[in-house]
Amino acid sequence: MTDKPVKSGQWSQPDIGYLTRMYGSVKLAEIARKIGRPLASVNKMVAKLFPESAEKSNSPWSAVDVARLKELYGSVGTVDQWARILKRPVSEIERKVKSFETEVKDRPWTRESLATVKKLYGSRTNVDLELILGMPEKQIEDKAQELCMAKDKKFSSSAISASAATRMPRWTAEDVETLKRMHGTASNSDIAQHLGRTTKSITSKANALGLYKTAEHLRQMGRDNVDWRYHRDKCEEEENDQSSDGNA
Repeated sequence: MTDKPVKSGQWSQPDIGYLTRMYGSVKLAEIARKIGRPLASVNKMVAKLFPESAEKSNSPWSAVDVARLKELYGSVGTVDQWARILKRPVSEIERKVKSFETEVKDRPWTRESLATVKKLYGSRTNVDLELILGMPEKQIEDKAQELCMAKDKKFSSSAISASAATRMPRWTAEDVETLKRMHGTASNSDIAQHLGRTTKSITSKANALGLYKTAEHLRQMGRDNVDWRYHRDKCEEEENDQSSDGNA
């Protein structure tokens, strides 16, 4: 199998369109491979399409901009990239994301939120989905079970590999506060994915801080895992039955 030929010269409109759509949510190296161009060429086009201007907007957030940020949040993109896309300072992007935490509450499912969870569930942690959808993790997980959704295998394996291959950064005060806030309600694996750390790192830091999950929380996690496995197996049985009926 030969490698995909590397393009040179003028960019085509389809290639520009693909870069514009994927920038901020897909790694640049992956974009370069997809369109068959050198990474240096992709970086050059990024600078042209998304210039890092000193004059950035501080205007009120539009519904379109908020929706765009939520779509990008939790992906492999960086805050710097999102700031370029939305033409806003990095600090404002971070403040806006922080404000999403105050909006999490039980709310009815709408056509838009259902479309969002179907699109993003496989490639986002539940903790990130809380902020994207403005709903508690349990409400999201209940809907995922109802719809027989699961995390993408590629997403799960890449998250684990990235955590294992990356040297753990020094804990910041903000990281510690996030750990304290999430420890009582989220699993260590979800916290690890949210902070970009290994589960072992989360467990070690929690122990050092004297954070322990209550017996009731551990029991609930066990019940949730049993319920999830049961529901997953039931969904698989239904899919197999439907497949058998279709082949009959």
